[in-house]
Amino acid sequence: MNGDLDSKRPPLLLVHGGPGGALWQHFPALPLAGTRAVILYDQIDSGRSDAPGDPANWTVDRFADEIAAVRAALGVPTVHLLGHSWGGIVATRYAARRPDGLRSLVLQGTPLSAARAAASVQSLLDALPAGAGAAIRAGGKGPEYRQAMGLFMKKHLARTSLGSFGMPYMEGTPMDRGDAFALAMTGGDITAAFSGVLKGFDDEALLRRIAVPTLLLRGSDDIMTAAATRAMLPMLQRGTYAEIADAGHMTQFDQPAAWRSAVAGFIAGNDPRA
Repeated sequence: MNGDLDSKRPPLLLVHGGPGGALWQHFPALPLAGTRAVILYDQIDSGRSDAPGDPANWTVDRFADEIAAVRAALGVPTVHLLGHSWGGIVATRYAARRPDGLRSLVLQGTPLSAARAAASVQSLLDALPAGAGAAIRAGGKGPEYRQAMGLFMKKHLARTSLGSFGMPYMEGTPMDRGDAFALAMTGGDITAAFSGVLKGFDDEALLRRIAVPTLLLRGSDDIMTAAATRAMLPMLQRGTYAEIADAGHMTQFDQPAAWRSAVAGFIAGNDPRA
């Protein structure tokens, strides 16, 4: 918890990606705590939270329940919510319940359909130079595959090294923290269709049930393409779209100032009126 929970402005609660990521993924949001509280938390089996490793916990609804639990524990009557990637899946499931006090929702780089997510990534593989997409599809662990994956990750995932953020925070936790959870949920391959729990999943219909203003936010080179993201816009009652230039999926690290400006501007416009 960062900043003043007693501020007149509702706090911003951020739901990290993965699955199996950790709250350090939202460290670029901390400067926003000068004007409103910023709440970060690790999901179960992720980061520094408890890690029972029980597959019975690994359902989207279970993780949506965590948002309610965090709000209840901190006594947060009103809140803005941001979900990044997998965290956006969780945040969508929660927002579709129409919880009291939810002021706005930001979905950043969020896939809400397994089929649309797969199509988005495949279109990016097609656009890679010099046969890199074919090398990734061929799989394996040889030098061509590693070089191609490095190119894909640098262009579409993160242009910034994340180790300096993640490694200090995760010090003292097992090196494989979150891996079993991620594998069970998605199959573990960012360039392949979801398998595991999320195989064939489609939550796009839930967008129609979300009553609060919702921002679909992405980096210009996000793994969720502009076409895939904009396709969800008509499903929202009060939806808007924004894109941050020269950024991949981890937009908050690639362009932190522009990311904070986009997020802060949107949520401030949806604060309660004095």
